[in-house]
Amino acid sequence: MILITGANGQLGTELRYLLDERNVEYVAVDVAEMDITNSAMVEKVFAEVKPTLVYHCAAYTAVDAAEDEGKELDFAINVIGTENVSKAS
Repeated sequence: MILITGANGQLGTELRYLLDERNVEYVAVDVAEMDITNSAMVEKVFAEVKPTLVYHCAAYTAVDAAEDEGKELDFAINVIGTENVSKAS
């Protein structure tokens, strides 16, 4: 089974369109279903879905906001979140 993180973001949405056109089955998750900064939540979703392929599209892309508000959220999503997804894979 294919798992797509960040499925409602720009990249995740385009990927879903491409997979839908090809009738490929997948599980799409976004922050509501799987907060990638929460390792327990990530592990739970991976245990349930048992993906054989992961498209990790989740990312914090608001550069201006990261510069204005600090880099904590950016780091949590792009570094810690990616590490959690990688470890669960």
